[in-house]
Amino acid sequence: MSDFNPSPEFEEKVRKAVDVPNAKPEFVNKLRNELARRPAKMKPRFMLKPAWAFAFVIVALTLIASAPAAVNALKKIFGYVPGVGLVESTNGLRILAEPVSVTRDGVTLTITNVFVYPDHIELQYEVKGIAPENDGWQSDESSTNPTAFCGGVNVGDTFNKASDVRLRLPDGTILERDYTGKYPKNMFAMQPVYDAVLPADITSLTFVLDCIPQARLGVVPANWEIPLNLVEVPAGTVVGEPVTEIPQPIATKETPASPLIETVSAPKVTMTLERIVSMETNTIIYLHFNMENADPSLISIMPEGSYMHAYVIDSLGQKIPLRGNFILQPSDHKVGSSFEYMTEFKPTEGALTVVVGPVIAYYAPLYTDPPLATPEEMTFTFDAGENPQHGQEWDVNAPFIIAGYDFEVASVKAVSYEDIQPFFDGSQGYEYGYQFSIKADPSLGMVVDMDIMKGNCWLYEEKPLLYTQLCKDSYPTGQVPVTISRMSITILDDIQAEWRP
Repeated sequence: MSDFNPSPEFEEKVRKAVDVPNAKPEFVNKLRNELARRPAKMKPRFMLKPAWAFAFVIVALTLIASAPAAVNALKKIFGYVPGVGLVESTNGLRILAEPVSVTRDGVTLTITNVFVYPDHIELQYEVKGIAPENDGWQSDESSTNPTAFCGGVNVGDTFNKASDVRLRLPDGTILERDYTGKYPKNMFAMQPVYDAVLPADITSLTFVLDCIPQARLGVVPANWEIPLNLVEVPAGTVVGEPVTEIPQPIATKETPASPLIETVSAPKVTMTLERIVSMETNTIIYLHFNMENADPSLISIMPEGSYMHAYVIDSLGQKIPLRGNFILQPSDHKVGSSFEYMTEFKPTEGALTVVVGPVIAYYAPLYTDPPLATPEEMTFTFDAGENPQHGQEWDVNAPFIIAGYDFEVASVKAVSYEDIQPFFDGSQGYEYGYQFSIKADPSLGMVVDMDIMKGNCWLYEEKPLLYTQLCKDSYPTGQVPVTISRMSITILDDIQAEWRP
């Protein structure tokens, strides 16, 4: 379809697709740096008080330790800790003995949780006492001068690790947080995860932090070192609130999307309830989505952000809104991964009907393992000439098929930053770019994500059948290669699942 040859920067262009094998550290793009790596306190609406501010609750299990079934069950027992989520009680699990707080110049840093699993370590901390003008999460200056704040970078610049906690072992070994995207919790700045095996005899660690994420440099105290003591959780116990495991899939309503052509079978999306946690004032629900006869290029099925609504109907017929506790990034939610929801108030005891919709199915044939397409197959080119002008248009008429859905990149238009919805931190110099019009069945709600493979292009805006990407300093000229990175379709109807205790 083109004579495109991948450049060394090609792998950095996969920010909107699934995690790339051997991914570079850093969450390289500004989108993930700004939207995903938020402090834990920025979680949607129901980030509660630190887990250990309530009490460390260990609920004994009524298991017979000598029975093989009980031994297997111990490997998969979960508890729920408010503000943390599910905690798997594996044999040898070590936790923070108690929260540790240090106050310097009015700023208090508290390590609330540490969980040492057999193959990784999860940590959670919070910070109080930073004035709004010195807090990059609140200050308007963080968008105009991001490097004035700890960890802040300009769009497209190399990731800054200064805001990442390191763990120092007693022998001086340093553990750095995982940068591969393996652990979803790691997307929060103050919930780092370490892909490391901690020797069984280690009962202490040192928390090491150059500067607090998004704190103003030179003003907010820096160079934090805090000792942490660990204790082992007795085998056969649960940390936090008990979790009800739903033993087998629950029958759900199947929701077809309109096929583009008659030969494409409609996808049948299902929703499965996995776990229920009954809290004092609300209920936590874990669920996942799947699809019958899914195309191999399907990478994720997840709720659609702007239209998303979710609720439960309890045994008295009350309709109770659900609030999702997850990042709306398909790369962090591969097909079958769990989504956590919380009810706004406590449902009445008895059966629950869970309703979620709309959902989006994401397809990325370039980024499956192994890839289902080559860059050449997913690339088209257009000739922008030597002096492209704002408003100039080019016919492309480049056809593609992904997951059996036909679509066509019909045309390209030269646009500027002012032509699209402004970003919260401004253009960052990405002022010139191209807008691509797509021809496809409008009932699909199709969005096609692309990457301009010439020049320094980064910021983007995606809408059904319209995609825009902006470039730094000038319009790419001459033969401009463009690669299709991802396609998605929207399933508008609600999906339901029932639970009967």
